[in-house]
Amino acid sequence: MRVLTHANASETVGGKPLDAFLSELSGRLGLVGDTYSIPPDSGRKTALSRLLAYLLLRGPSACIYISGWGVWESSENLDLFYGYRRSFGENRTLVEAPVHVFQHGEESAFASILSMALYFVWDAWVFDTEGNALVRISHDEWLEVRTNDANARNEFAAELKDCGMPLLER
Repeated sequence: MRVLTHANASETVGGKPLDAFLSELSGRLGLVGDTYSIPPDSGRKTALSRLLAYLLLRGPSACIYISGWGVWESSENLDLFYGYRRSFGENRTLVEAPVHVFQHGEESAFASILSMALYFVWDAWVFDTEGNALVRISHDEWLEVRTNDANARNEFAAELKDCGMPLLER
């Protein structure tokens, strides 16, 4: 796992500013199913994190960009989060370095960071560096999955259904 600043992350995504890259991806990639409700159960959040690690780390690398925190402070444990990052030699804060890059074979670290983002009710963007898949996670406890690949779209939809991910009721 590598942890990057916004500037370093833009180099990883072809030189575009990270927010512009994510906006472009969000507009270009089709929505899988609809908006999903994130389950309140921590075990199901862990299962969801492992599933996304499995689906997104088939390619060369994937990122978790933690874009918002502090909304539900009573749900957060920054000591746990920063302690985990320190175990990888990372001492910077989220403000300084919010982007986590994982290579194939780092599924466990990917699932751990994503699990904490879900447990702590943070905003996050999860994406492969090739720009083929994007998951947007909201502190309002919903997520969207986007891809244009028909096989990936079907697999994401089937796996999310098998994982018991309900669509958000509107």
